[in-house]
Amino acid sequence: MLINTFKQAEAFLTLHIPKTSDQTFSGESGLKRTKYFLHLLGDPQEKIKVIHVAGTSGKGSTCYLISSILISQGLKVGLHQSPHLTDVRERYQINNKIISEKEFTSYLNKVVPIINAVGKTFHGNLTYFEILVGLAYLIFFEKKVDYAVMETGLGGWYDGTNVVSRFDKLSVLTKIGLDHTAILGKTIEKIALQKAMIINEKSQAISIYQDPKAEKVIREVAKNKQANIIFVNKKNYLEEDSPQDNKLSLIGEYQRENAGLALTAVYYLGLRDGFKLDLNKIKKVFETINFPGRFDVKKIADKVVIFDGAHNPQKMEAFIGSLTKIYPKKKFNFLLAFKKGKDFQNMLKKIVEFAESITLTSFYTENQDMINDSEESKVIGRYLKKIGFDNFEINLSLEKAWKYILTKKEPIVVVGSLYLVGEIFKLIKEK
Repeated sequence: MLINTFKQAEAFLTLHIPKTSDQTFSGESGLKRTKYFLHLLGDPQEKIKVIHVAGTSGKGSTCYLISSILISQGLKVGLHQSPHLTDVRERYQINNKIISEKEFTSYLNKVVPIINAVGKTFHGNLTYFEILVGLAYLIFFEKKVDYAVMETGLGGWYDGTNVVSRFDKLSVLTKIGLDHTAILGKTIEKIALQKAMIINEKSQAISIYQDPKAEKVIREVAKNKQANIIFVNKKNYLEEDSPQDNKLSLIGEYQRENAGLALTAVYYLGLRDGFKLDLNKIKKVFETINFPGRFDVKKIADKVVIFDGAHNPQKMEAFIGSLTKIYPKKKFNFLLAFKKGKDFQNMLKKIVEFAESITLTSFYTENQDMINDSEESKVIGRYLKKIGFDNFEINLSLEKAWKYILTKKEPIVVVGSLYLVGEIFKLIKEK
């Protein structure tokens, strides 16, 4: 089977999106299948230096920051992010630029026979995410990157990205909180264990400061694996030249923490791998960096619109905290949709106090690691009434909801899911 166009490539990948929840996160069997796939590809993941990032909040931003700092130091960097916002090629960035449609199609053609071969074994069919992870490691190896920055999908222990056994893999842990509890466990300790299990034997790990329960688990995992662990202190990210002394263009207090974590990771790599950091270039990165969909302020139809992918209570609290700090004494017009199964109740509790109005909408995506459906708007509406908030509208069509929210007074805030943000970005692109 030959794939001739990027559209055909997308259609081929869509066939591998899991239809049921047990397929979505297939645990140990999925990890073994991904390892087998990579083995048939020649184990490219074992031939490159990998920075592996897991956590509940801030993974995407931290990966993007690490990649950007390394690029500023003259290094060639592969960046794998998941989920993507509008284009699957966001998962294959070389020096923060997506590869071309032609290149992507060519790489996919290379691995189609191997994808089919894996499907004929007892491992069963590869999922969309597993194929994309295998492709990422292959592309980054063939592009001869100095470092591959790999963001985990879900969890860490059995995540498809967790296939590197090299001692020099650097594991980075962002803030851990309660999310995906049905899969990862209902306590901080259980979730921390899933995330911490990306740490390799006798390797180095760096973590943001954590809840004491999470920290205890991470320290135990590191000790059992004879790995070294650094916790980045909240007050002082590095002894000197901390991002607190630098102007950071990414908005949000939590982004300063992510920047501190990213800088510590690169600082460690510089010491280990023998490159000296040019702090002026890092300063420039901090001053100019822009990460789409994360406290992303745009001017649309002469209105200030703020987009953010916050999709759990921890992220929402951090986002609302920064929003109200930047726009004090303001009320906002919110456009909201949450993915099914998310703790929307606790997210709404953080939103309503600052809401002038709320417009509820929906999304349905078939171009990601799994089919993503939004929580029913009427269920959310019932909860809003229950907590005493009545100034809301339900507008199920995303296109209509987007047009409608733009008639409201600024600032307008679009939040609740990265999938919502991605779908609206597509609408803006089409315009």
